[in-house]
Amino acid sequence: MKKMKFNLILLTVLSIFSSCSDYTDGINKSPNEFTDAPGDLLIGQANLAVIKINGSQASRISGIWTDQFTGSDRQYISLDSYIVTSGGFDDDWSDLYTGLAQSKLAETKAIENDDIFLEGVSKIMQAILLGEATSLWGDVPDSEAGDYITSPNPLYDSQVDVFAHVQDLLTDAISKLGETTVSGTYDTGFKSEGTWSEIAHSLKARYYLVAKDYPAALSEAKSGITLGNDLLSIHTSSSGSRNLYYQFIVEERGGYLTAGGPSKLHNLLSGAEPRLLVTPGDSKRKDVYFDGTELNTNVGGYFAIDSSFPLVSYIETKLIEAEAAQRANGSTGSEGLIAFNEARTHLASEYSGDFPLSTSSGINLTNEILEEKYISMIGSLQVFHDARRTNNVLSIPVKSTSATSIPQRFLYPQSEIGANKNFPGVIGLFEKTSINN
Repeated sequence: MKKMKFNLILLTVLSIFSSCSDYTDGINKSPNEFTDAPGDLLIGQANLAVIKINGSQASRISGIWTDQFTGSDRQYISLDSYIVTSGGFDDDWSDLYTGLAQSKLAETKAIENDDIFLEGVSKIMQAILLGEATSLWGDVPDSEAGDYITSPNPLYDSQVDVFAHVQDLLTDAISKLGETTVSGTYDTGFKSEGTWSEIAHSLKARYYLVAKDYPAALSEAKSGITLGNDLLSIHTSSSGSRNLYYQFIVEERGGYLTAGGPSKLHNLLSGAEPRLLVTPGDSKRKDVYFDGTELNTNVGGYFAIDSSFPLVSYIETKLIEAEAAQRANGSTGSEGLIAFNEARTHLASEYSGDFPLSTSSGINLTNEILEEKYISMIGSLQVFHDARRTNNVLSIPVKSTSATSIPQRFLYPQSEIGANKNFPGVIGLFEKTSINN
């Protein structure tokens, strides 16, 4: 891993949240010259790294490869056909690992000052960043990551080991945070009416699901986010704090990202492709997501200038509970159906539409759950994780005539190839990560 500088993420997040400029005052440029910084500054930058990985380039690529979106202009046409280079993943990797380094420094600062709340939040940020890194790339640096002086060439830990570490981080975070609310507790860039612990339980459910430990995912989902307590990234109409999709679509690269074609997601919502469970309310949901075949950046649209973006949500947690119950219990119980219908009831309220309850069972119910998650979590990295974990059970179209499947991973970045002596070697876009083999 190249010796990244702290100002790299600062430049990134300043373009995202200039309203958070207080969190960048006084930070030194080089980690080798770094002397000290307050814990709220450090965790603030780690929080913003979490927001960026979930709502920026990685999110857009995942949405294109799962055919929620369409790459419609210039280099995004190439992305749509899976034509990518290692260098195209440098920024996401760099921002993620710089955020990880900052969250580790925040943890050290918390221990020095006996601040268990900062320690707990820092562990949650580490868990998210590592969880997404290993989900997207497979084996990644973990145990030696973040200390660029002691370990300038960090070893790559196995995907299984990284997921185990993620779970340990979240368990420890829960023990530190108890019923501490998100609001007012190192919440830079976030908003939630819930507690940090329920968010951590939802994250444990998420990464157990990705790792295919369905009984554990079920157990954790039951303690996860409750209705109305989603963890959201804050966006406003002020310059520098606008919705990241809005910034890309309206201010930076108009016409690059659409639902043209139309995409599978657009077809499911419009009725051009039949749903597994007929859902009249999708006509209203489509108008929130899309304006024709453009992403809806208008007032009230999902990608509006001030639209907050879900990072960890009730709907994700409830659908994890439903799928995990189905896979753990099969036809021996009704937990999966009950959880799924609770999610449908919530969607009916959210979109003021008709979302009929399911009466299905077995594999039919499992697939209905997966389809609902595909639709409900537009722009989420979790849809890409689900598609690979389930061997594309929803038949997401393969967009390249030279490919036999959708991509199975992100490419390791060129910065690793050129700078980390422990780089494990080039692995192709269509080679499954170890948990999906």
